[in-house]
Amino acid sequence: MQGPGSIGEVGWELMGVRVYGCFDIRYDGDLLARLARESKNSDSPFEVTAWSAPHTESADWEGGLRIALADVDEVVVLCGEHADTADEMSAELRIVQELGKPYFLLWGRRAAECTKPTTAKHADSFYAWIWEIVKSQIAMATRRRPGVGSIVAAQ
Repeated sequence: MQGPGSIGEVGWELMGVRVYGCFDIRYDGDLLARLARESKNSDSPFEVTAWSAPHTESADWEGGLRIALADVDEVVVLCGEHADTADEMSAELRIVQELGKPYFLLWGRRAAECTKPTTAKHADSFYAWIWEIVKSQIAMATRRRPGVGSIVAAQ
């Protein structure tokens, strides 16, 4: 049984956390699709509101990405076998880091050797793509950022 004020208590809900899905657009569109599907689960604390798109590095592209990132609470970096050669992912992650957005790396494929984007920090850990772990990582980010993912009384 859950204690008073817990997320699962009747009459309480977790406000949706807005997530940006960073992925290798050449190979890993299916990983974004999976994250988007899982965000529709009844117990999901997040929604995918923006994601990687084809681009060329330019001031216009970077400005647009900064605007998109300003409107999300967290970034989920979806790592597949080619993340270390995906220049777009590395550029996006660099900007995420500059903006100080919370992010975490998901190991996208169980049966594959997934890699990190080149701009990932040495200390950045991979997290297994298990639903409870994904929810936990997103909840951790909301605890670090006041006003995001707050528990509010349902009307």
